[in-house]
Order: sequence, then C-alpha cells, then structure tokens
Amino acid sequence: MTNVSEKVIASTAFGTVTDKRVTYFRNKSWFSGGSQQDLPLRHVTSVRVDTSRSIFGGLFLLVIALVIFGVASDAGKIIALLPLALGILILWGSPKVVVNTAGGDLNAATSWPWTKDEAESFASALRGQLFKD
Repeated sequence: MTNVSEKVIASTAFGTVTDKRVTYFRNKSWFSGGSQQDLPLRHVTSVRVDTSRSIFGGLFLLVIALVIFGVASDAGKIIALLPLALGILILWGSPKVVVNTAGGDLNAATSWPWTKDEAESFASALRGQLFKD
C-alpha cells in the first residue's frame, strides 16, 4: 500500500489548491466565513475572478460623508469617517472567486478589496491544475 501525499499548489484566503483537490470557502463575504467545500479536481469545470462594486452605493456614501463633514462639529466629523471609509471600499470593489462544478453549481467567495492578488493567485493555480497538459 502506497501513501501518496498531495502537493499544495496555492493556499490563500479563498482556499487551497492541491494537485488532487480544491478546498474553498463557499458563500464567503466580508463579514462571514462561509462554509468550506472540499472537491476533487475532476468535479470542478471552471473558475473565474470577478470584481464586485457598487458605483451608486459608494458615491451615495461619499456624498453623505461630505455633507456630515460640512455641517457637523468636530465629533460629527469623526463619525463621518465611517461612511467615507465604507464608500471608498465599495467603490474600490471586492474580488469574487466563482468556482463552477460539474453539477452546475456556481459557488462564490467574496473578500476585502485588498485581497485581489490572492483571488487571482487562487484562480490561476486552480486553472493550472484543471487545464494542465
């Protein structure tokens, strides 16, 4: 009996890709960890990285922050930092990794805007395992 270990290709905030399987977080978002999926590579048909952003929502929050800055006292200006920061994050956009399985399930994981490189790294590693010659 041989014990064949798996070789880890990539491990990011979105999941782990090995030479035999992919483990990723389904329905992950900014404030929820989602649920962990563990699939053999043969069950995965494709993967893509999207950027999810809301132009109108972000601009709305920025306008609210500017109005609060204009009319509020010093303490109110500190409170205005919350919609300002949230508006900037929403405009920046969040990377979303979508894994498509053989059963037609589309499982998405969204994370913070600064994790785009990790999303690209995860998707690239998974594509490399799916479509290797």
